[in-house]
Amino acid sequence: MNKMARPPVPGIGITARYPEIGTGPVDTAIYHEPAIYEKEMKAILRRSWYMIGRIEQVARAGDFFTYFMPTFQQEVLVCRDRNGEINAFHNVCSHRGNVVEHRREGHSNGLFMCRFHGWSFDLEGNLARIRDEEGFFGLDKTCLGLKPIPMGIWEGFIWVCPEDEPYQSLEDFLGDQGRDTAGYAWGACTKSYQTEAEVACNWKLINDSPAEVYHIPVLHPHSAAPTMMASGNVMGRLLDVRIAGNHRTNSHYSVMGEPKPVQKLAYFHAAAAQNVARDDLDYEMPVGINATRSPHWTVDLIMFFPSIAFTLSAGMYTAHQVWPMGPNRSIYQQRIFVRPARTAAERFGQENTMVEFRDIVMEDFSTLERIQRALDTGQIRQFHYHDHELALRHQHHVVTRILAEYDRELEGA
Repeated sequence: MNKMARPPVPGIGITARYPEIGTGPVDTAIYHEPAIYEKEMKAILRRSWYMIGRIEQVARAGDFFTYFMPTFQQEVLVCRDRNGEINAFHNVCSHRGNVVEHRREGHSNGLFMCRFHGWSFDLEGNLARIRDEEGFFGLDKTCLGLKPIPMGIWEGFIWVCPEDEPYQSLEDFLGDQGRDTAGYAWGACTKSYQTEAEVACNWKLINDSPAEVYHIPVLHPHSAAPTMMASGNVMGRLLDVRIAGNHRTNSHYSVMGEPKPVQKLAYFHAAAAQNVARDDLDYEMPVGINATRSPHWTVDLIMFFPSIAFTLSAGMYTAHQVWPMGPNRSIYQQRIFVRPARTAAERFGQENTMVEFRDIVMEDFSTLERIQRALDTGQIRQFHYHDHELALRHQHHVVTRILAEYDRELEGA
């Protein structure tokens, strides 16, 4: 691109579109106080829905996978039954509480058998077989099946709620954010690769980390900045921030700079692997993705509060899952979804992109534990947010609002 064609740098003023959120400093108590975390568990975390997989993982009758939700110490068993229905159960035997399926994924011949005493359950969760049944005292097998867990499917993603009676339906939980991002080619990226890390920080700090690009020129001078900031956006400003209830989307602005030789080769093959130039991606994006329809859009960070975000581009996407483990400890899972590579060169391109994503996330995390120490010791009691850190201010606003509503709910009980 020549100098005359350089696009304008995004301006200041996005926070002004949401006056209810305010512009002043915010109290940091929600990032470290144990009593607040305990309240969050009841008012926010247990009332939310969580993405645990995709329907492609249970493509055939008998296919299954298990998923452990660390925040709630619950393991879920998901399977497809002979009628084609997808079912989700607590992975707990009704006899003595052992898991009924130890494997992470696989195919069942129709029964899941507990390896403790051999009780067996079918794909619909019914208790099918009890070893030496006559030795028990009036058991009613119809009441001893696997316990279902509330489950819903959105755009091929499987979601569950840890509560027996969900606070709201999955559709209501996803709200406008779900409706406005439906229709993207979520199901085209059928291969996925996952990394996981335990981080000694509050879960909201992990959400905040990718939610602003103000830090990119400083923290990522040799990884993200040389390409993303080449257009003159040297301060790291966003293209747009869109708030949808408790959820939000950041649109990232960039005109790619000149990559390094290996990057250039990798980017070429990664683009080929994702079929970016092919007709199957030549469709109108849903209204919630690149909402400004800017030609300088690169990716959206789509946040479903409180714990799952997607970094989404035209041909691949990354899921960022955060599992709170306490006021200053979290588990982070990054799952990159790509289209199946057709050649070794395309696979190389994908791998390079995934490694770059991983390294950028690790650079982000290098700051979080230090921030948490400052919070835990009371060295910093307020955060001062930039106009383009609106997503962070929004999360603080949402958390404090929900906790205040919960307090009023308890008072009225």
